[in-house]
Amino acid sequence: MEMGDAAGWVGGAAGIAALFYAQLAHRQASKANALAQEANVQSSASTRLAEQANQLAEEANVYARRGEARDIERDDVRWEGDWVEPGHYVLVQQGEATAHDVVAIVSVDGSEVSVRSPRVARGETLIFEFPEAAAAYSAERASWDEAVAEAARPRGASWPPLPAFVAQPDPLRMGFYDHRISERVDWATAQGAHKVHESEQKFASLGPH
Repeated sequence: MEMGDAAGWVGGAAGIAALFYAQLAHRQASKANALAQEANVQSSASTRLAEQANQLAEEANVYARRGEARDIERDDVRWEGDWVEPGHYVLVQQGEATAHDVVAIVSVDGSEVSVRSPRVARGETLIFEFPEAAAAYSAERASWDEAVAEAARPRGASWPPLPAFVAQPDPLRMGFYDHRISERVDWATAQGAHKVHESEQKFASLGPH
């Protein structure tokens, strides 16, 4: 082989080798870039997960603080109900605190009336109207007045004389206290705790007698 041919052959081989190593280096560089990008993606995902975990932890702390606040919250809300006039039943809030998101239901002999209020402070009232109870009360008052007049009518002498309490009309015997009144009040405290008041009178009247 002549020297020129040998030199050319060596030069060609060197070129091929250089091209091979260049391609190999390119592939390795591409692989390294891919791994770096994947690492960046995983790092970003880890960062997002860490941020989400921190947010969830903060929300949990907020809920825990709210729960502790509700546990130690002083809730002086007291409800007292009565007739203020025939057909008008009133619930009075007698406590020092304020009731929020109030939903109150009063039932009189199975007839229900509900009242809602965003807030009820001390001394404020909820009014419930019962027209049927007002009509029943008027009928009871009429029968009571008639019974009183009948008791006052002069009678002939009887022996033995009747005791005075026998001659007088009795509202219990006349059924004036055979009514049933129930109360239910749902409300929230200032911290959002749910509270309930329930009361039932099984021998109630529809007004003063």
